[in-house]
Amino acid sequence: MKTLHEAFLKSPYRVHSLLFVIFIIAGFLYDSPIDVINGLRVIFTNADILVTDYIYTAGFGAALVNSGLSGLLVVAALVIARHEPVGLTMGTFGLTMGIGFFGKNPLNMLPIILGGFLYAKFAGKHYRECVLRAVLATCLAPAVTQVAFVSGLPMVVSIVVGIGVGLLIGFLINPVAIHDEPAHMGYNLYNVGFAAGFLGMAIFAFFSLIGASFYTLEYWSSGYDLQLIILLVAVSIYFIVCGVLSQGEKLSLRSLIFMHKNDNDYFRQFREKSYIHMGILGFACLGLMLVLRGEFNGPVIGAILSVIGFGAFGKALFSAAPVVFGAILAALASWAVVGAQFNQRGFLVAIFFSTCLSPFAKKYGVGWGIAAGFLHLSLAMNIGGFHGGMNLYNNGFAGGLSAMILLPIVMFFRREKV
Repeated sequence: MKTLHEAFLKSPYRVHSLLFVIFIIAGFLYDSPIDVINGLRVIFTNADILVTDYIYTAGFGAALVNSGLSGLLVVAALVIARHEPVGLTMGTFGLTMGIGFFGKNPLNMLPIILGGFLYAKFAGKHYRECVLRAVLATCLAPAVTQVAFVSGLPMVVSIVVGIGVGLLIGFLINPVAIHDEPAHMGYNLYNVGFAAGFLGMAIFAFFSLIGASFYTLEYWSSGYDLQLIILLVAVSIYFIVCGVLSQGEKLSLRSLIFMHKNDNDYFRQFREKSYIHMGILGFACLGLMLVLRGEFNGPVIGAILSVIGFGAFGKALFSAAPVVFGAILAALASWAVVGAQFNQRGFLVAIFFSTCLSPFAKKYGVGWGIAAGFLHLSLAMNIGGFHGGMNLYNNGFAGGLSAMILLPIVMFFRREKV
């Protein structure tokens, strides 16, 4: 008879699939089935460029169900591709689960994922080599929705063109992401978000050229603190329990917090025990929200869930802390100079997503980590217009640019070869 570890905990796909199913069940328990279905219709057919909080536009139950369905789609894609789970797989699940609250849904994700399959066939590669980048490229999924349902073209034409846009994004993202990564030398964990920023700029420029300009949105939910805190605590406990019950070497709390490894892939090194670190990061984010007295909403919980996912890939608590501190300093500077609310929702999202630069702080130390976080928030709050809000990983774009700007500077002062 198989043990719990062999039957369930050893498979990240099963662990995350169960979590996504729980999201779906919880969504239907929170709202009536008819409200959830109507909410999903709104999610699938209405504009969802930044910032479109699905909790605001469709309701909390529908947003939960959409997050779960989006996660299951990703699990299906990875299983079909026979992709071997790695740390970035956990990060991808976290991003999908999180951004399922503001911009991603199975309908606008699917063409992009299929585009990655077409690229694999064209390039003569196995789909498992390309599937993760294709899944991560769903950060540009709002472009699919915008063309298919919001463009004003005849319905059949708009849907066909929208699918075509998604296929093109999924096809192009692999070569673009591969060639863009050297620009930040791997210090930005959201490399596909960085590449998608440039691809999104090109798409937005073309649409603007033909008179189909998009306008960024400002749909933020409010009044869901209790529900989202319960959700965050439940997800964090879930991963900690999975990690504790799993087999493998016993790790001290210090080891789990510091993750003193050169390789960003914690899952490759610690396997299921890395779930514990993911859960710890969840509680750390909750603590920070309470300290900052921030308000929870779809994008904020989405950012935190992405931090949890990347707890298995590059985001160690000790290396993330300086970057977060730098981002908070930037928010405080804005408050001191222009009177902006330092814990406003946009700042909070950027603060949590700034952890994509954790490897930068790990390599170059606390001071440069703080500088990276400060620059990241400054950029993240001001570059969305370049891609028309279509890149849901706007912070990945900002993180890549931050690393590009700081790397030659830090190398100069450290007398390293640029």
